[in-house]
Amino acid sequence: MAKPLIVTKPVTRFKSNAARISLTTGALFVLLLGSLHLLEPEFDPTWRFISEYMLGSFGWMMTLAFILLAVSLAGSGVAVFSQVRTVIGYIGHVVLAVAVIGLLIAAAFTTDPIFTKMEDLTDSGKMHVLGASFDYSPLAFLLLRSAWLAIRHGTRSAGGFSSLPSLPLF
Repeated sequence: MAKPLIVTKPVTRFKSNAARISLTTGALFVLLLGSLHLLEPEFDPTWRFISEYMLGSFGWMMTLAFILLAVSLAGSGVAVFSQVRTVIGYIGHVVLAVAVIGLLIAAAFTTDPIFTKMEDLTDSGKMHVLGASFDYSPLAFLLLRSAWLAIRHGTRSAGGFSSLPSLPLF
């Protein structure tokens, strides 16, 4: 009998629901951000941070968008936690948790306008910058993907990076 290629734990209802929540809140984040681009066209997202939407009349929508993004990242982490069982995967989960905390901090504190000098930032602006600087979610997902590929291809001993050079990144 042939050995199965992918050896992972079965998906529980809890993890399936976490994945659904992640997808739903991620889609709502995109919808809210798109709405803000239409509602406040004076904020040009090509050269300004999306955090500045917090300064406008619809600032509550950007706060909600940050919270939705944090919930989406947390849901995806919960959904895949049992599927990546390498050191690289666990590091990816820690980085993802830090990103979630950073986004929640960024949501809790309003940013300052873009032209504010670093020494003139308000306490709220400093906290927002601190929280936003914790968002290393792209790195977290790269590490999680690497760990998942390692399990899928049976290269757990190298932490997953041994399988990356021969495989496309996306």
